[in-house]
Amino acid sequence: MTRMGYQEEHEAFRRTVRSFLDREHEPNLAHYEKIGGLDRDFWRKAGAAGLLGLAHTGGGDFTYYAIAAEELGRSAGSATTGSSLMADVATYILIGHGTDAQKEKYLPGILTGEWTQAMPLTEPGVGSDATAITATARREGDAYVINGEKYFISNGAGANLLYVVAKTDPSRGAKGMSVIIVEADTPGVSQAKIPMIGWRQGDTGAVNFADVRVPVSNLVGQEGGAMKILMATFLEDRIQIAARCLGAASRALELTLDYVKQRKVFGQRVIDFQNTQFVLADCRADIRITETMVDTAMMRLREKQFTFEDGAILKLWATQMEGRVLDRCVQLFGGAGLMDENPIARMWTAARIQRIYAGTDELQKVAIARGML
Repeated sequence: MTRMGYQEEHEAFRRTVRSFLDREHEPNLAHYEKIGGLDRDFWRKAGAAGLLGLAHTGGGDFTYYAIAAEELGRSAGSATTGSSLMADVATYILIGHGTDAQKEKYLPGILTGEWTQAMPLTEPGVGSDATAITATARREGDAYVINGEKYFISNGAGANLLYVVAKTDPSRGAKGMSVIIVEADTPGVSQAKIPMIGWRQGDTGAVNFADVRVPVSNLVGQEGGAMKILMATFLEDRIQIAARCLGAASRALELTLDYVKQRKVFGQRVIDFQNTQFVLADCRADIRITETMVDTAMMRLREKQFTFEDGAILKLWATQMEGRVLDRCVQLFGGAGLMDENPIARMWTAARIQRIYAGTDELQKVAIARGML
């Protein structure tokens, strides 16, 4: 069924993403677990399939990213490998704010998967309040010298193209923050993977910058212009997270339906109990509501009517919805739902990340309340 606000080219792209993940992602989870995450070959294949650099190839239509996010969430294996492909949302920063020279240098490699991207923003003592970062980029002639530590960075351990958010003028607070491109092999850059209870083979990393020297020409946008860049990125990020939650909840319901139709208790199928039917009905209702919210958000984004408050409401609802649905599904699986080899167990664990990742529930509530005040 064609979804509200989607054209045939969008649905064709959905089929492409689904085919790629079914072919290159799901069957190779054992391999990714063995090597500790996605490998460079995966990224090259994603590039060949046309799944990277969609800000460029998709003509700026964020709908393509939302589709990729939903289908990634619908892949049970994403509970193991994490957000992966969605780190490519950073391309919007390059397209929207990068110089012609920066685009010429990096876009070809982004499209082929040779360059994989991350945006080091969060720090060990700084989470939701981006303006409190302490990383600095000190101007020395025609170079910036970057120092600081970044933590909980999506794609942070493996990315080789980093959009670093640092303070070029600490005295100006939020107005003194800038985005600077740093290639990960630059002297002074070190990266390490952070073990997580969810997304166990996902790439959540720590990145350290010790007197990292890069040309001033690596500045993205204007000096002091990071918050303007980030605010636009946050809006899009809220939608892709919600889409991923939607995909995960939909897949969990499919897995649970298959299970309760086969599992018998006291001589009858689990699905034949009225309680089971009511629980499944609640899941279906939650998913349909979220589907409408995501699709409406996409249409409002295209019309430039999607607000920061809208994004906060969407992320708050979708992440909590995924948690509710996965919890109900595990309950219907019973003991089998707690076995590590069962995809539903990993999906349940991974769902917990979403209410903290990329802005906690509490931060979303603050944003919503400010809109009312």
